[in-house]
Amino acid sequence: MWDPYAEFQSATLPNGLTVYSAHWSGRPWEAMGFLIHSGAEHDPIGLEGLSHFVEHLVSKNTSISSKDISAFLEDCGGIVNFGSTGYPQTYYRFFVPTDKIILTEALSIFGHMLLSAKIEKLIERERQIVINEFRRRYTVKFRFDLDMREQKALYAGYWLERFVSPFGAPESVGRITQGDLQSHYDKHYTPANMSIVGVGGMTLSELTELLSESPFAISKKGMRTPIPNPVIDLVPPFETRYVFELSKHVIVTTPIEVGSYRSVTRIPGNVNTRAVQILSRMFDEVLNEEVRERRAWTYSIDSSWLNYRHFHEFSINCGSFALKAIDEIEEVVEVCIAFMEDREDLFEQVKRHILANNFMFDSTGKKVCDGALDDLADYQRIISLAEYGKDIERVTMNDIRDLLRWLRPEWRWTRIQRP
Repeated sequence: MWDPYAEFQSATLPNGLTVYSAHWSGRPWEAMGFLIHSGAEHDPIGLEGLSHFVEHLVSKNTSISSKDISAFLEDCGGIVNFGSTGYPQTYYRFFVPTDKIILTEALSIFGHMLLSAKIEKLIERERQIVINEFRRRYTVKFRFDLDMREQKALYAGYWLERFVSPFGAPESVGRITQGDLQSHYDKHYTPANMSIVGVGGMTLSELTELLSESPFAISKKGMRTPIPNPVIDLVPPFETRYVFELSKHVIVTTPIEVGSYRSVTRIPGNVNTRAVQILSRMFDEVLNEEVRERRAWTYSIDSSWLNYRHFHEFSINCGSFALKAIDEIEEVVEVCIAFMEDREDLFEQVKRHILANNFMFDSTGKKVCDGALDDLADYQRIISLAEYGKDIERVTMNDIRDLLRWLRPEWRWTRIQRP
């Protein structure tokens, strides 16, 4: 089995910056990712959206404009991503030829951008762009209020009760000052709090040599943001069910003929993440069989899960179902959950499918780079496909049964949308 994640080698520069390299001999390109081990999770109370705001401004406060940086990289066939912010991390990426002159210039630009920026220019312009990014997602206020209600019910006392997304809200973004931006940058954008990933034609020694001669080699005080301890002592949400009537919030000109369903729970952060993955795949099969195929209530109903490191979030989602199901869908979902207890046949089938898919892994250098960045953000190490496969194999049906306790109604927050 080809296992590109097992091919990574690592080194640490004298200033504390860690470098991970997968050498693919003969490739004329290098996919590079730059990971800041801090994100929205680390925004101060009242300044939600600070990490995301900084990400917007980093490329706007260099000696070369972001437009000229893009043109430089695209002229040689490359591409650039000036940043994306998650809860635990912030990413930057580029993809360039392995030509030493081009790569040296690209690393010089990014090194200055990520370690030596003075956040002074275009602050008010980017503030409005960030706020408009929020408004594009929440075109009506009640959608934001619904998401906040969910967060506060599930995550009271935890940092997630303040967020519906890493970009904060207009009120908190509006409070952020230039001093806040520079302080956050100086604290988190340091070599010790950064990992660089390279996949392509450069060897680890070649990459570290180039980095050692670039602005990435500067000394700058800082420390690595630690991996948080998982939350294991959860308490039930203070609210478990909310019925939302759409017609009370919008002007209805035609009859509304559908409802929607969402139910969310938390799972302790110390459980095997692969067990949560298997549970989701199993549950999708059961939901599809019962709700779509047997009853024809909806086109799509599924589950999803997120790893917040402190805990996992597991949700059941049906964005649109026939109104005739409005008074029955909750009961049917409970039947599906109970049905999972005895589906050892489905458990074994899902495990086989995941392991077979793992064996058939095929990806590009850019995707392998992104996968390594994701692992480093969550675990501060890269997970090989072999290790992933062993984690899947270790999951038992009893692990699934243990997880099902967190899907009981008293542990979930459920929202029913009625006309």
